[in-house]
Amino acid sequence: MKKNKKSLFALLLACVVILSVGCSNTPQLISSSTANEPQASLAQSYSFTVGTSSSGGSVYAIGAGLSKLLTEKIDGLDMRAIATGGAVDNVGLMSRGEVQLSLNASNTNYMACNGTLEGMGKQENLRGIVSLYPSVFHFIVGQDSGITGFDQLQGRKGAVGAPASATDLYCTDVLNYFGYDYHDRKDVEAVYANTSDATDLFKDGHIDWALFPLGVPGSAVLDLSMSGKINILPIAGEDRDGILEQYPFYVPYTIPGGTYTGFDEDIDTIGCVITLVADESVDEEVVYQITKTIWENLDDVQAIANSLTWMTKENATSGIGAPLHPGAERYYKEVGML
Repeated sequence: MKKNKKSLFALLLACVVILSVGCSNTPQLISSSTANEPQASLAQSYSFTVGTSSSGGSVYAIGAGLSKLLTEKIDGLDMRAIATGGAVDNVGLMSRGEVQLSLNASNTNYMACNGTLEGMGKQENLRGIVSLYPSVFHFIVGQDSGITGFDQLQGRKGAVGAPASATDLYCTDVLNYFGYDYHDRKDVEAVYANTSDATDLFKDGHIDWALFPLGVPGSAVLDLSMSGKINILPIAGEDRDGILEQYPFYVPYTIPGGTYTGFDEDIDTIGCVITLVADESVDEEVVYQITKTIWENLDDVQAIANSLTWMTKENATSGIGAPLHPGAERYYKEVGML
């Protein structure tokens, strides 16, 4: 009888413990639905258009992912990424008030802020928020083209990005270093095409080379490398040093071996940092919350694309090319990053 009473007591005690845990205020693991609930709240609602790049590029994909994440995390914020002609186009769109934030290459920021972008005056409204990742130069040539170096591009047809895009600027700089001018002298046959179109042109055999500035790994290059019909020209040694000296807003980068099918060795090249910028008219509190949310949810941000693993507090504003927005500056000072 005593044994039965002890068993009954133990059973009742277990039930009490289970019920108390179920009703407890002790924090439990956050479910997937709660994880997406807003972490910050704005005093009023804001809706912003975010300029990116062509729809087939990594800049567009990252811009769309980042806009979605920030919209979910900040109550009262609605960010919508749109495809554009790239960083130079974004500067024009921002100057006309058609976008309020954008993902820009740091060289474009630098030139815009210093009034050296062709056809544009000095853009004093451009403000930096964060450096995201280096857009790495993948200079692709067809194996059947016979091109094995930059000294063999004379008269050859290649994709240089959309007109006046960041890719166009990159290509102009790299080819200029090697002695080519495709704007005036027409030393090479330039085809203006965005990432998606350039990939198709390559597959169809309509071009011999193309410059793809992408995060690593770049989806377009992953796709093309599967065919086994491309080579990637390195920008290495004295040539890389010379380009970096001539154009100091670029950075050295090495693509790890094994990143792309058929390329087992490291590939030296260069890149340009992609940044998130805003018009100076965007409210300081909004940019503060955007900056804070990015850094307090860095794992979620970096899950958008592998290239974003480059982001660290040490290079938060590395090579940003524009004055910081007061909202971003406030956050960086608050946490000791400035």
